[in-house]
Amino acid sequence: MIFYRNVAVVMLTIAVWQIANGLLNVALPLTMSDAGWSGLAIGAIASAYAIGFMAGAFYAPALISRIGHIRAFAAAGGLAAAATLILGIDTNAYLWFALRLVFGASAACLFAVAESWIADATPSKSRGGVISAYQIAGRAGIVIGPFLIASGQEGIGGALLIAGVFLALAITPISATGKAQPALPDHPPGSPLDVLRIAPAAALAVFCAGLVNTGVLAFIPIWAGQLGVENSDANGTAAAALIMGVIYAASMASQWPAGKISDHFDRRLVMGALGAGWAVVSLVLTAFVDPGFVLGIILIGLWGATSLAHYGIAVAHAADRAEHGQLPAMASGLLLVWAVGSVIGPLVTGALYASVMGMRGVFLFSAIVGALMAAAMVLRNRSRAAATESDREEFVNLHATSAALADFETGETEE
Repeated sequence: MIFYRNVAVVMLTIAVWQIANGLLNVALPLTMSDAGWSGLAIGAIASAYAIGFMAGAFYAPALISRIGHIRAFAAAGGLAAAATLILGIDTNAYLWFALRLVFGASAACLFAVAESWIADATPSKSRGGVISAYQIAGRAGIVIGPFLIASGQEGIGGALLIAGVFLALAITPISATGKAQPALPDHPPGSPLDVLRIAPAAALAVFCAGLVNTGVLAFIPIWAGQLGVENSDANGTAAAALIMGVIYAASMASQWPAGKISDHFDRRLVMGALGAGWAVVSLVLTAFVDPGFVLGIILIGLWGATSLAHYGIAVAHAADRAEHGQLPAMASGLLLVWAVGSVIGPLVTGALYASVMGMRGVFLFSAIVGALMAAAMVLRNRSRAAATESDREEFVNLHATSAALADFETGETEE
């Protein structure tokens, strides 16, 4: 069908984009560590992406409505490629902070274009499965990216060049498509306060996701590079690439079954179970911060499977609680709550990493947040009944960088 071909173009675009993103997720922390940056500085750079993403999520709808989807995507993609390549000029913290702000804002615009395009092109009866496939395609790109620099021979200059190539290539499929651009739905931005009032459990869950996922992931490549391997830059880079790939692959494997389980049980209890699981794994990593390479891969895979799997469940829970037509505002509000957590998390983990605790402090923070989320989900379950079967929305596999979740509606739309 024609719409499948159109959606495939968007999926290809995002998969290519995420290859570059996955590569940068490994190359940048390792480069900052090698340059002797403090934990606070590394955390600040991670926060810069989240700040830019939050700003871009606000501005993207206006930009797209003014110049159209294709031009907005090309403009944002060009800015992201330029901001990435300029990183290679100098390892100056202020320069990198500004450039990662630009990159984050560009990423929000790119995701807004891609996901609104999918929502417009896909019939409502097929949208859930198509969006899930889109998310998996993006995660696959993130898994592939780190292995492009696994040998460690490229250095930061070579890594940035490879990332810039893929960022530039990501512009091509959408820019060359002959399909008419979709019209942007006229949805007002959501308020985090609305999320807190209507679905506090969902808001808390995505806030915890922002706190831990962004903060801990900023330091895992550094930890992985020193995990039971000889003192070799090449080995360290390969270890970091492998472990980041394991994290994302494990999260891909767990997201769908966890979401489908939440279709049959109280979603808050499912999120609570995931939170308890990631708290336990984090405590083990706190106690055995250098468990050796093989055991480290197993433990960090379990961490990824439990800590990166609940965002889509939180969105589904919010949809269960929302009235018809409220989902766009709810989803936008969830994104903003996630972004706030993503700004705070790297700053906290950066301070902990810079302390005498080092990586133990980062994993301990992860354990505390997971335990608090698990406890909060149980308390919410006891204080408010689960949604009825008639109010429950089917789970859709979403992750926390979906800037255009507001385009996914509960009601029927024209095909």
